[in-house]
Amino acid sequence: MIEHLAKLKSWQLAILSGFLIGASFPPFKLGFLAWIGLIPFIRAVFRLTPWKAAGVGYLVGFVTNVLALHWLSFNIGASFPVVFTSMMAAAIYLAIFWAIFSFLFSWIHLQSGAGLVLMPFLWVTLEYGMSLGPMGFPWVSLATTQTDYLPVIQMAEWTGIYGISFWLVTVNVILYGLLTLPRTAWMPRVVRTAIVVIVIVWLTGYGRLVILPETDETKMVDVAVVQPNVGPHEKWQPDKRDWVFDRLDSLYMVAAESEPDLIIWPEAATPAFITKNFRRLNQLKQRIRQTGIPLLTGTVDWSSVKGRRAYHNSAALIREDGSIPVYHKQQLVPLAEFNPFARQLPASEELNLGHYTKGTEETIFQVNEVSFASIICFESVFPAIVNGLNRRGAQFLVIVVNDGWYGTSAEPYQHEAIARLRAIENRYPVVRSANTGISAVIDRRGREVKSMGIGETGVITASIMPVKEHTFYRRHGNWILPWSLLFSVVMIGVGWKRTRE
Repeated sequence: MIEHLAKLKSWQLAILSGFLIGASFPPFKLGFLAWIGLIPFIRAVFRLTPWKAAGVGYLVGFVTNVLALHWLSFNIGASFPVVFTSMMAAAIYLAIFWAIFSFLFSWIHLQSGAGLVLMPFLWVTLEYGMSLGPMGFPWVSLATTQTDYLPVIQMAEWTGIYGISFWLVTVNVILYGLLTLPRTAWMPRVVRTAIVVIVIVWLTGYGRLVILPETDETKMVDVAVVQPNVGPHEKWQPDKRDWVFDRLDSLYMVAAESEPDLIIWPEAATPAFITKNFRRLNQLKQRIRQTGIPLLTGTVDWSSVKGRRAYHNSAALIREDGSIPVYHKQQLVPLAEFNPFARQLPASEELNLGHYTKGTEETIFQVNEVSFASIICFESVFPAIVNGLNRRGAQFLVIVVNDGWYGTSAEPYQHEAIARLRAIENRYPVVRSANTGISAVIDRRGREVKSMGIGETGVITASIMPVKEHTFYRRHGNWILPWSLLFSVVMIGVGWKRTRE
């Protein structure tokens, strides 16, 4: 294999790596490609100076993100030229992190020869960088590629997604070493190390799945998840609004037949500011008083900020007693929900980008004296947001989603896969209510208990077990990050010192 790679040019190796990594993302069931996907990249940058390595890394990142995020060009919310441009812009932006990673890897390796040792630490540091700021996008974490391998992703309970990414890069480094290092007397030790690193994660994951305690029937919460299957544009057509409310109402009553503790509607389920529209709100309250079952629904909302109306993407719990605690989405989608360039480029306001205001309160809801959190769509990609809510006592998580903008593309499959990682990190149930699919109830092992596919209409019911115990990850968060950053900085410092000598 390595002889064939040696014959390829650097740009060819970059495209090969980008294809392998990009194709490893759901829903293609090719996550194993990520175990070898970085080998062509490593081979390419080993030959190059740091600046040329940065170019190779940029090409790898660009190809990877075009393949992984191709679904952005299927957004029905705008014309094809606009959504295709947004997909290309995302790939161009995220590839910058690959270029920085490649530059530092090559520079340190040339100065100290320790590039391969540093590689997993450096990758984790740069991957975390992708999640920061208003343009943060941890969707393309390497960890997402492994969601079909339940034993592997069990490590998220201790390390979060960055531990999974660290393991993947380590596997690539070890396999590259096996392919390229001379067969010396100490080669068997390298082979043993490779076996341990690769196999122990699987064995540990299998063991954890076996020993996790079973559910406690005395502590269960019954939930009913509604999937109305209403198109995103269809919902807001004036002549369809009564039809949408009638559909939601009928599905609420279907859900109520199983006498759950909580009924859940998806993101922005109603074509109205439901907490401010008193006619529609009174209709809902009457239903809830009739059944005695509270409703958690996604809704657009507004509040008064300094005398001006601020709009929010929200989740509201409408209770039998009439109280309505509300959570406002904290992590907004760049361009779709807010304009990140409003100050720098005032002219961009003419583009009619989203104008939501992000929330600041970590609202915790209550049902039958059980605390739970609800987040909205894109927020499920950010472990830190979920962790913040967990610290306030959440015992299970509800994600309200509208993936209908992307139809039957890869987006809803990737989005649902990421929800499984949140369940394992915190070892508690995750309930996902999607407008057009995929709705699912996920247990604390990361398994789908029940689900409803794309384009289906109906209700799924399940009993879930709230969890009070805190996992290592829930207590310590992304503890792997400061150690990775520290090691990366130390190695960069060593390399810098050697260039000065």
